Amino acid sequence: MDIFNADLHIHSPHSIAVSKSLNFDNMIHTCKKKGLNILGTGDILQPKWLKYAESNLTKEPNGAFSYKGINFILQAEIEDRESVHEVVLFPDFSSVREVQEKLAPHSKNILDEWGGRARVNLSPSELVDIVTDAGALVGPAHAFTPFKSIFRQNKFQTLEACYQDAFKKVSFLELGLSANTNLADRLDCLKNITFLSNSDAHSEGPRALGREFNKLDLDNPTFEEIQLALVRKGGRKVTLNVGLHPKLGKYYNMFCNKCRRRIIFEKLKNQSEIVLNQFFITEDFITYRANNYEKAKIEYINQVSKNKMTCPACNEELNKKVKIKLGVRERIEIISQHKVPKHPDHRPPYINAIPLVDIIRSVKNIKSTNSKIVSKIYDTMIEKLGDEFSILVDIPIDEIKKKEEHVAEIIRAFRNDEIQYTPGGGGTYGEIKLEV
Repeated sequence: MDIFNADLHIHSPHSIAVSKSLNFDNMIHTCKKKGLNILGTGDILQPKWLKYAESNLTKEPNGAFSYKGINFILQAEIEDRESVHEVVLFPDFSSVREVQEKLAPHSKNILDEWGGRARVNLSPSELVDIVTDAGALVGPAHAFTPFKSIFRQNKFQTLEACYQDAFKKVSFLELGLSANTNLADRLDCLKNITFLSNSDAHSEGPRALGREFNKLDLDNPTFEEIQLALVRKGGRKVTLNVGLHPKLGKYYNMFCNKCRRRIIFEKLKNQSEIVLNQFFITEDFITYRANNYEKAKIEYINQVSKNKMTCPACNEELNKKVKIKLGVRERIEIISQHKVPKHPDHRPPYINAIPLVDIIRSVKNIKSTNSKIVSKIYDTMIEKLGDEFSILVDIPIDEIKKKEEHVAEIIRAFRNDEIQYTPGGGGTYGEIKLEV
C-alpha cells in the first residue's frame, strides 16, 4: 500500500464567496507545491461544474479519476433542513446524477448557477438515506463551527440526536478549521467515527487549498479504497490528520454576533471576588479581568450557552443588546463528557500545522495575504527544498535554515508545540505570536 495526501472538501466558482479562478488547472498547480495527491472536486452536484468535471477528468484503469497527474474524488457539500452541512463523496458520475435527481424536488437552488452548496428541505436522516442508497459516503462538515454545523450552539450534542436511525450510515466527521483531535475526542459519541481534516477551500492558493489534509494508507487513490479507509478495513486507514492549530481558526474563541469582537479573560491582581463587569474594549477584543479568571471564564461560558450574555461594546456603541456566541472551544466545553481527550485506539495522530505562507508573513511582518514578496520566498523554498508538507513536517530544520533561518525557527517551534497564538474568532483568523 501507499500513502496519499488528500484534501476531500473544497468548492467551485458556483458557490458564494469563492474565487472565480478556482479551476482544475489552478488547483493542480497548488497541489504539486503542497504535496497533495488526492483532491475533492467540490460542488459536483451543480450542473455546470458537473459538466466541467465530466469533460476534464479521466477514468484511469484502476478506477481513479485524474487530471494532469492529480487524482480527484467526486465531492459536494449540502445543507439540510436543520442547517447542518454535510460533505458527500461519490463513487462515480451516475451516482452524482442519481442524487441530484432525487434532491432536486426538495431544493430551490441545486440546479442553479449558485447551487454549488445546495440547500435541501430534508432532515439530516432523510438526506443521509438518499445519499447512502446511491452508494455515496456522507459526514458532517466543519462539525463544531458556530454556523451551519451539527454541534453549533443550541443544536445537537450527539451524532444520534442529529441523524436518528441513520447515524450508523455516517462514515466520517470533518473537524473543521477551529477543532483538532484533542478537542473532538472529548465527546464520547465520536469515539467510533473516523475524523477527516479538510480545507473547505474557497480559493486555489496555497494559503487555502490543502491547509488541512489527511494522510491515507491505500492501495490506489480510488473511492473504494477511501471508503475502506474510513471504515478502517483491509489495512486501509487514515494515518495522520493535519490542520491549522485550532487557535488559528476563524471560530475558536467566543465572540459578539454583531461586532465580531472576541471575548478573552486575564488575571486581575488584588481582587478576591469574581466579577464580570470589569472589562476594556479594543477594536478586536473585549477583555474581562478577574482574580480567578479561569473560574470567571467558566461562569461566563455557562451564561453565554444560555443566551444570557450580551456585548458591552454594542450596548455602548449602538445601544443594542447583542448576544455573545460560543466559539468552538467553549461549545466543546459545554457538550463534552471528558475534561481531557480520550483517544480511541484507532485514532491517528494530529499535527497542528501553520501554512508556510503564514509563517513567512509572520517572519517578514507582512499583513497582506497576497504579498508578492511572500509568494517569491514561498516559491523559492518549494523549488529548493521540496513540497510544503515535507518542509513543515519532515525536512530537517538544519536544511531549512540554510534557505530561510527565521522560517526554520518557527517550523521548529511549531513542531515542538512552543508557539504562542492570538486566538481567532468571529470570522477572523488567529495569529502567530512567536518572536524570532
